[in-house]
Amino acid sequence: MQRTPLLLGLQQQALDSRRMGEELARALGPDLATGVRPGRFAEGSWTLSASSPAVAAKLKLHLPLLLRRLQQAGWVLARIQVRVVMPQGQGSAGGVGPTAQPSNAPPAVRERLRALRERL
Repeated sequence: MQRTPLLLGLQQQALDSRRMGEELARALGPDLATGVRPGRFAEGSWTLSASSPAVAAKLKLHLPLLLRRLQQAGWVLARIQVRVVMPQGQGSAGGVGPTAQPSNAPPAVRERLRALRERL
């Protein structure tokens, strides 16, 4: 199979993200690093996935230090984004699916949402 420039670029981005992830793990320590996964790295922006909102909040506190550390290590990085990606099965009852919570929305809003769902 012949490699295209696009595939080579994606492969390099993935490699860079993994290497920066190793630096991130050293900087954060094992407790916090286990809840963080390196993601897409492109055009000076790196996306990290946090396993919970609590991990994301802690990670955001470390972002200025991490950004500076990665820049000093030679990475051309302008910003780091954090998003929460809950692990499979978390937040669901018995792995069956999300649990239904009663809505606090006014009845008119609930009715409008119900009508929209039926159209889909």
